[in-house]
Amino acid sequence: MVPSVSTHHARSAAAHTGSAVRATAFWSAVCLPIPVIGLLAIGAPLPWIALLLFCNAAALVVGHDYRTRPNHEG
Repeated sequence: MVPSVSTHHARSAAAHTGSAVRATAFWSAVCLPIPVIGLLAIGAPLPWIALLLFCNAAALVVGHDYRTRPNHEG
């Protein structure tokens, strides 16, 4: 059975959305340490810092497979 055109578009949209989520998570993981350092410097409450560190860890996990260019090496 040949997939319909709408099925193809749905799969393409899902793949693109997954890629966008990975990219956002990757760059969040890159940027989140900056506010953590700032919060530590001003003496912010530890729960705020812990929340940012948890978010950073989650972003690292989700964005781990992000690549800016497709890997064509096989």
